[in-house]
Amino acid sequence: MHINDAEFFKKLRSTFIIEAHEHLRTISLSLIELEKISTKEDKKTIIETIHREFHSLKGASRAVSMKDIENLCHISENIFSKIKKETLELSEQMFDVFNESIDTIEDILSLNEDEIKDISLIMGELKKIECGRLQKSDSIKSKDVHEEDIKKDINVNYKEVQRETVDLIKNSEDIQIKEDIKIQNNNTLKAPEDRTNEVVRVSKSKLDSLLLQGEEMIYAKLSSIQRAKEIKEVKELLDLYKKENDYTFIEMLETNIDNLLKSAENEAKTIETMTDTFIEDIKNIMLLPFSSIIEIFPKMVRDLSRYMGKEIEFISKGTEIEIDRRILEEMKDPLMHIIRNCIDHGIEKSSKGTISLNIVQVSSDTVKIEISDNGSGIDIEKLKQKAIKNSVLTQGQVNTIDDESAQMLIFKSGLSTSDIITDISGRGLGLAIVHEKVQKLEGTISVKSKKEKGTTFTIMLPITISTNRGIIVRVEKQDFVIPTGKVEKVMRVKKDEVKIMENRATILLDGYIIPIVRLKDILELKDKKIEETSSDVISILVVNDMENKIALSVDEIIIEQEVLVKKFNKQLKKVRNIAGATILGSGDVVPILAVQDLIKSSLKNGNKSLNIIGDREKEVTQNKMILVVEDSITSRTLLKNILESHGYSVKTAVDGLRGWKLIKSEKFDLVITDVEMPQMDGFELTSNIRNDNEISETPVILVTSLESREDKERGIDVGASAYIVKSDFRQNNLLETIKRLI
Repeated sequence: MHINDAEFFKKLRSTFIIEAHEHLRTISLSLIELEKISTKEDKKTIIETIHREFHSLKGASRAVSMKDIENLCHISENIFSKIKKETLELSEQMFDVFNESIDTIEDILSLNEDEIKDISLIMGELKKIECGRLQKSDSIKSKDVHEEDIKKDINVNYKEVQRETVDLIKNSEDIQIKEDIKIQNNNTLKAPEDRTNEVVRVSKSKLDSLLLQGEEMIYAKLSSIQRAKEIKEVKELLDLYKKENDYTFIEMLETNIDNLLKSAENEAKTIETMTDTFIEDIKNIMLLPFSSIIEIFPKMVRDLSRYMGKEIEFISKGTEIEIDRRILEEMKDPLMHIIRNCIDHGIEKSSKGTISLNIVQVSSDTVKIEISDNGSGIDIEKLKQKAIKNSVLTQGQVNTIDDESAQMLIFKSGLSTSDIITDISGRGLGLAIVHEKVQKLEGTISVKSKKEKGTTFTIMLPITISTNRGIIVRVEKQDFVIPTGKVEKVMRVKKDEVKIMENRATILLDGYIIPIVRLKDILELKDKKIEETSSDVISILVVNDMENKIALSVDEIIIEQEVLVKKFNKQLKKVRNIAGATILGSGDVVPILAVQDLIKSSLKNGNKSLNIIGDREKEVTQNKMILVVEDSITSRTLLKNILESHGYSVKTAVDGLRGWKLIKSEKFDLVITDVEMPQMDGFELTSNIRNDNEISETPVILVTSLESREDKERGIDVGASAYIVKSDFRQNNLLETIKRLI
């Protein structure tokens, strides 16, 4: 064979692999559908589709001398010919063999040229079907064999099968971009038609290079904008000069600069439009439908559920929605993890279950993925105990955590409710990987579960990997970029709004207490020549990494704009707190900060609190110990947070008797107590304090829902220092009362 002939045959074989995966995809989906439906007419249509696909694949494999595939297709075609003619009746055992034959063909397609696969076993089973001799005990899906197959299916590196064109090409750098892949919502399967005019083949390396070039144009756009800005500044200086000196050449220079400015501004607009349009077009080319990865899921669910002795139906909607192929590739394994989790944990063995995958485009740039099962739901109490056992939470934290927050514990690494580690689950890694992957893609994930009603995972993802935008901030005369997607809020706060809690500066935002940390402390920037600001206002950026959030204090917030991200090479990848760098329009190189690292550094190192609380207020609250006695966990936690956020030290008790024991053993500057409590109520506790000579002067504030005149009078009688009704509770009133008393 000549070299040219060899190259031609190699290309032909690559083309065949693409075509073969298309045929196998249709056959696999058709088998799943055929196994579910019961009407004779619908079965007839699908059987015809499968018969035709095997026939086409047989002819294609013969053209490239793939003899084993040709033989498997030939006997499968004969079987479905008999089923069509109703001389052979379908049985449950047949579907196991048919699916095994598809797996075998996939294995052959993935082999290197010098490798072979033994097909004698599957051929033997197919011949039994062809001759009408397949018995239940003969099924190739014996437990041992089936278990081995399932292990392949559930492996994290589940073989790349039945992917749309971008995933299907294993021996080529080519990428196929589908322009029109439509999956009917009613799941009706149609035979694939001639798609010659619907497929565009583009080299993957060229496509990636094209996208890179488009992103590089951002620098040209930023540069042109900067030039226009600089020329405008020169013109403004000339205007000032003209007021003082009326020279003719100044007017000529002014005219030239006006023209130059106009040209530069027009150029900037043109480049900006061209760059934005170019990148958007490339992004559209990169879009692929969800169906390109989801089509492997029905078979995976079927095989895994049969192995586990469960009857589970898989339903998908919205798979025609398109998303960036890079996001799609990253999400394949996480979605498989969740589905396996639903099969193993969610649905009981004895019940018939359903796993639903619903994809909805919620906006022009966001897509929502919901994966739900109708199983037993998450065992929250069991999850809490596992969290304690694995040192994820303390007993105290478990006592105060709500169910919604507790459910999110399933995303913690090493935490699983499974009682045993198996090849399917129990290691507590799968959902942690899912969480990490979604976070990396700038998405969010949440879970909701109801006992005996099932569990729903909700994932929000961007449709495309957007052009990077960042907020440029200045710290110690140095500029840094913080990715916009990681910034929840940018604000300026007065120093008197910042409170010290557990020796850290904090701010209350949307009901959450958020620690404030100086960015310069995290980055360990120190310049003794720069004096601390004396301003009464500080600039902060509230950043988050899905689990935690902090407020970063900076010297100055410059601007929010597009940035071209330049990632570090291997030698610099482990640089702490820095994700890469960018070149601004001015030509300056500015580091891009890694928000996740910043938060970890902040939490790990316990950075110093901002020195922004006045000394007088510190003196007032410093070393003041308050006891809160309250049987309601909600009220107890609220009071504790309010007091600690204003610098007080706080201890709590869940009833009057325990509060009394604490008062007798420790010194408190003030006691806040509820009235209605078990064992010892607030009136009795107050009376005991007043009757004890050593502590009788301790101020006592009653905070209660009892608001009758008689109750207030009783509070006065037992010696309460103040009486606050919960229905009229105001934080400021409580704090003012405390200040007056201590």
